[in-house]
Amino acid sequence: MGRRKNGFTLIELSVVTGIIGVIVLLAFPTLANFKERIFLETGATQLVSDLRTTQIKAICLNEERVYDASSVSFPGLTLGGNRQFQFSRTGNPSPGGSGTAWLTGRTGAGRRVIVSSAGRVRSE
Repeated sequence: MGRRKNGFTLIELSVVTGIIGVIVLLAFPTLANFKERIFLETGATQLVSDLRTTQIKAICLNEERVYDASSVSFPGLTLGGNRQFQFSRTGNPSPGGSGTAWLTGRTGAGRRVIVSSAGRVRSE
């Protein structure tokens, strides 16, 4: 009677482990870029949400409101451009209250958050 094989040999396991290692090494840069894109998207969405909340409070409370982005932290991102936005009682930016802020990641990718002179808040 022949000997029956159960399981895998050390060589077979080494080859499979090597193949998996190569696949992980090839996918790693893509995963790092994906993580940064998610951070940028989340940070920009948070900034737009905060600005719109400030704008709505200015309208509802019938008073000028200022949003200062300097006090907010965005993990792994750098904030540049305008950091203060001011909204009048009507929800439109006060003179000098509009502008653009940008978030930049470690690789240089970025997102802009724009407050137009008409009061439109958007991210691109």
